[in-house]
Amino acid sequence: MAALAGAALPAQWAHRDNFVILEAGFGQGQRFLNTWAAWRADPNRCQRLFYIAVAAQLPRQLPLSKFSETPSLADRLAQSWPVLTPGMHTLVFDEGPASQVTLLLAAGEAADLVPQMVARVDAFLLEDVPPAPLAPNGDEGWLSRLARLAAPGCTAVACGESAQVIEGLRQSGFKAGGIHAAPATDRMNFRFEPRHTPPPLPGGLRPTAIGPKQRHAMVIGAGLAGCAAAWALARQGWRITLIDAHAAPARGASGNPGGLFHSIIHGEDGTHARAHRAAAMRTVAVAAPMLAQSRFAGACQGLLRLDAQTDAAQAKSQAHRLGLPVEHVQWLDQAQARTTAHIPAPSGGWLFRQGGWLEPAGYAQALLADAQAHANVVFLAGQAVHQLQAATHGQKPWQALDTRGEIIAEAPVVVLASAVDTLTLLKALPQAAPLPVSPVRGQISSLPLQDGVLAPAIPVAGAGYVLPSHGGRLLFGATSDLDDLDPSLRAADHAHNLEQATQLGCLSMLDKKALSTDLQGRVAWRAVTPDRLPYVGALPLNLADSAQPIPGQKSPRLDQPRLIPRLCNEHGGVYVITGFGSRGITWAALAGELLASWVTGSPCPVEAALRDALDPARIVTRAKARAQTSG
Repeated sequence: MAALAGAALPAQWAHRDNFVILEAGFGQGQRFLNTWAAWRADPNRCQRLFYIAVAAQLPRQLPLSKFSETPSLADRLAQSWPVLTPGMHTLVFDEGPASQVTLLLAAGEAADLVPQMVARVDAFLLEDVPPAPLAPNGDEGWLSRLARLAAPGCTAVACGESAQVIEGLRQSGFKAGGIHAAPATDRMNFRFEPRHTPPPLPGGLRPTAIGPKQRHAMVIGAGLAGCAAAWALARQGWRITLIDAHAAPARGASGNPGGLFHSIIHGEDGTHARAHRAAAMRTVAVAAPMLAQSRFAGACQGLLRLDAQTDAAQAKSQAHRLGLPVEHVQWLDQAQARTTAHIPAPSGGWLFRQGGWLEPAGYAQALLADAQAHANVVFLAGQAVHQLQAATHGQKPWQALDTRGEIIAEAPVVVLASAVDTLTLLKALPQAAPLPVSPVRGQISSLPLQDGVLAPAIPVAGAGYVLPSHGGRLLFGATSDLDDLDPSLRAADHAHNLEQATQLGCLSMLDKKALSTDLQGRVAWRAVTPDRLPYVGALPLNLADSAQPIPGQKSPRLDQPRLIPRLCNEHGGVYVITGFGSRGITWAALAGELLASWVTGSPCPVEAALRDALDPARIVTRAKARAQTSG
């Protein structure tokens, strides 16, 4: 507990809404457990405690309570311990209507991950930082850049024998002393007292706290994206007005009877692979407890993606190079694939253990129900938003209008979550940058279980997909047709889906015409972005008509998404969460939490590189880069 006293805790977190701690090192987690125990015992505690732990050597499994000073909490941590892949993992404890403890585990070297953090840290715990080589420019590397993360009044604790850490803190604007704590011969305490505080980046965290009356967001669209946004914001104590044109949530693409989710694997483990991995793992963490309570149909028991182009030697080499644990992804040869999926699989494939299938509408409704358990959430059904406009009074700058120009609702913050319909609202906001989103028509098919129809034990994907049986039927698909607005079920599309299911080993009957008499299906449209990654974040301003640079003055840098000006200010603004494509189930939970970090200023659940990759402002930077190249 001495480290907590050195960081001026628990006094510093008293009566705060949010408090953020960053520990470099984790060990067996005892310092986190002590902090958690102190938080639980403090009647004046902050409402939400965020604890970021960065460590290269995290244990694959935590020891049980007999090794801990806090046995009951240690057991809960051990039971929640994730499959450790590189990057960040979110664990949530003691979640209630107005409180929660969030542990963000960052698996990797501090020198790599700390510069990738997007957070405003109130206390650094740096006692276990190992010595490291100096950065090429002679400074103390990431330690000298903690000012970027430090909130006003931030404290730090370091080992007095670590000259490198002490010098790094000094370079970051920390000064020794000034904190009343229990004396310790090997511990030094610091407080953040910078000489200069640079202005926040337009695409960074919100620079000022928002008062309780202003914590109100209007979410337009009640599919998976909108319900996930409402869920994540409500958990941060925000009031939500959720608006949808349909009579109930999840009536668009989220209304399909089933859908799959899974990670992906790529030889270079690039942005798409890392982002989808983070999203799939977060889906399991959120959805598995809901499934255990039978809140909707589905299973998180893995997914098999067949791959006829890869052999066992190639797969083994790739898995070794990527360093992904077999608890996350494992290559199965054909015999293993057939045994695992219980179908005559035509090839081997990748078994993604943090994968599965869910009923998307049930999942969306469960997220909405959890949001309503945490905060005041009003659902306005059957209300089509035709236009947004800035209000002219008070601190509620945004109004949603219907086709007659009458106000449906108003709030300081607007979240656009209406899939392809987001385009209509963006066109009514000329000050916002245009975001390309394309409607892609998808038709799914289903058959009753009968002779020649084989239901896999887990979802199987490849060219198409097949889900395990549900309600006595087999669901499979799906077609993908860009800018096709035909709402009718098409026999040709059913035939396409039947052929794909046959190739996956789930249909053995040769007479497809006989099968087609029992076919059912559904058509829906997915919102797809040019790079197949969602838009999540503050809406960028339209810079096409920006003023010419003033002679003699430097033009603003626009080469990174986080530098692009936004349609937001200290009172509120417009945010977007859309473009999930065919991976709505995969993206919902992580995208909702990422959106909430944008709105509330809470720590970002992913590294900055992934945040930038999902930032809608990436469209602006890429357009600028293309213009400069062509010019």
